[in-house]
Amino acid sequence: MNLEDIRENYKKFDDWKIEKLATEEADSLRPEVVDILKSEIKKRNLNHSLINSVDSLTKKITDKDLNQYYEILKNHPCPKCKSKKQKINATFVGQVISIFVITNYDKSIRIACSDCLDIMHKKANIKSLLLGWWGIPWGPINTIRSLIFNFNMKKYNRTESQNEILVDFIIDNVGIMERAKTEPEKLTDFIIRINNTI
Repeated sequence: MNLEDIRENYKKFDDWKIEKLATEEADSLRPEVVDILKSEIKKRNLNHSLINSVDSLTKKITDKDLNQYYEILKNHPCPKCKSKKQKINATFVGQVISIFVITNYDKSIRIACSDCLDIMHKKANIKSLLLGWWGIPWGPINTIRSLIFNFNMKKYNRTESQNEILVDFIIDNVGIMERAKTEPEKLTDFIIRINNTI
């Protein structure tokens, strides 16, 4: 696709699609396409933080930036309970659901305060115990694996030091983190979407 076709396509995109490109996908675009995206943001008079998001996605993240994003995320209100009493943490939650011979074992990231992460692990364990063991032969095996996995991942719920899962989340979502500096509600919406994947 040539640049003129891309420019015409971007003109047809809804604002939400341009915002998604700017905050989540700009790092996968060619440099000349990034310029087209930036000009479209300016032309539509969208929030200027989107340009910052594009720039942050297309440059190498520094330790200073990483620490700044880490503090923004750690001090963000919990997307689940809205509390600011506890710092935000990240962990993975495993869950198994089986139907006859089909077993689905899913592990996904969860971001919330420590109490909410504990609740998420507990709900996943209950769901796995009720629905995971039905599939033969893998249901019981994966249910046990899931329970052990969740037990081991619970240590991340209350860690005070830099949580490697949270750091990886930040590195993978630099555009969202940059936008969170001026629009924290966008970060909340993004985390809620991630937490609702199971």
